[in-house]
Amino acid sequence: MTHYDVVIAGGGPAGASAATVLAGAGLSVLVLDKAVFPRDKLCAGLLTWKTCRTIERVFGVTPRELKRLGVINNTSDAYRIRHRARILIEGPLVYPFHFVARRDFDAWCLDRARAAGAEVLTGAEVAWADPRAGQVRTRDGREFSGTHLLAADGALSTVRRFCAIDPASWRAEQGMGLEIYLERDWLRGRTGLCPDLLADFPTVYSGFVHAGYGWSFPHRDRVIIGICGLHRALREGEFRTALADFLDFLGIPPDHGLPVRGHPLPYGNWLRRPHDGRTLLVGDAGGMVEPFFGEGIHYALHTGELAAKAVLEARTGTDPRARYEALLAATVFTELEWSRKLRRLLFWMFSHGAVMPVAGLLRGGGNALQEMVHGIRSFKLLRRLHDFDPRRGE
Repeated sequence: MTHYDVVIAGGGPAGASAATVLAGAGLSVLVLDKAVFPRDKLCAGLLTWKTCRTIERVFGVTPRELKRLGVINNTSDAYRIRHRARILIEGPLVYPFHFVARRDFDAWCLDRARAAGAEVLTGAEVAWADPRAGQVRTRDGREFSGTHLLAADGALSTVRRFCAIDPASWRAEQGMGLEIYLERDWLRGRTGLCPDLLADFPTVYSGFVHAGYGWSFPHRDRVIIGICGLHRALREGEFRTALADFLDFLGIPPDHGLPVRGHPLPYGNWLRRPHDGRTLLVGDAGGMVEPFFGEGIHYALHTGELAAKAVLEARTGTDPRARYEALLAATVFTELEWSRKLRRLLFWMFSHGAVMPVAGLLRGGGNALQEMVHGIRSFKLLRRLHDFDPRRGE
């Protein structure tokens, strides 16, 4: 059994972020992932201001450089929110939304971890783990141990299954997403399409799925559309029916013949004690996804960063589990909790026909609500968290 300071199961943004920080500080780090990168990952691929700040902090790269590298493939300076056909609010953004294909972005993040000194083994699926001993075994029988083990292996985390975490509580607010990629060549020349699909800005939709939303996000070569929602709030078959309704609204024929991809989505089921023994759970594996808009990339990167900090501070005798919880409480848990409160309020209003009051709330908030989504303000009562210069919208 080969030993490292830190073994990380999962090479996506959460694992790559943690590995970059830890290896950069001189620790021996092993990253294991069942996939061979680049690999596809279902995700609408939107980067907010807070995500860009985290990328710059962890990897030392600005959005301008990511555009030059081709990692950011499109940028939008406007947005729209609909309730079915009714436009609730639209307009310019205080900071642009950047779009990445997860195939490119995740591979780039993992390359940064390698460059920092982490050892990366792809095509190495973790099949068994002992969280308290910090040990893992891959499907082909290789065994590795770490003074610390980080579970960054996604919403269907293998490592989490071996942790002392109640599966029923995890499933209580599990979400589900369905996505379709509309290639620009497929869209070109088609008639009867909703104008949103041809716009160079993202649109978010309510009214198609209970306790969830739909989206249309423009990338350079494709438009990613989809719906997601709270799984327990949906009756059997309702999700597919909702998708068919959504596609009909967008003008996409029933015989479109395009692959529909599904994926689980943590949607309010984050773990308040995301650890067991020597193991810390980060990103989707710990349920760290914002439960209103489903933003996950930022929380994957940021919780990976925080777990790495907790591990580094353990060298001075600090309990990494307690430290990780404290760091999450300072910058993550409040945002997740108040985001969930907002989701419950707005979906309750929609379910009771209060569409115009929601529109009034969105419009009355002005730029403050945008700043909340970008992380400039908190989901908790719109408290300002960071200074922000709108002229620096790179």
